[in-house]
Amino acid sequence: MHQKFTQKELYELRNFIPVNDLIRELKIPFKFSEGYFRFLCPVCQEFQTATKTETNLARCFRCERNFNTIDLVLICQHFTFVDAIKFLKGIYSKHQQRSYRKTELNGLLKHMTKAF
Repeated sequence: MHQKFTQKELYELRNFIPVNDLIRELKIPFKFSEGYFRFLCPVCQEFQTATKTETNLARCFRCERNFNTIDLVLICQHFTFVDAIKFLKGIYSKHQQRSYRKTELNGLLKHMTKAF
């Protein structure tokens, strides 16, 4: 039996997990060069890469490939599509919890600042 994922789920996993964070999570080697976040391309093993936060995509200019979050997990973890989605759902859940805690902390800090 094939597991179905909604378009909304796939959209969120592609767009709401920052690609730079995922590269770190997958332990893909990265560096900052010329003001850009560069990562080791999982296909050609070169650092002629960059990420674009506006589109949440990673690009290798040497092998001319774009990678979204799903692509990176499929290639780097050697997962099936279903397993890649389950893996990303776990990361997305952690990311949402961190965002919630950060929002909660910011609200608390604002409240404390007003009290002083």
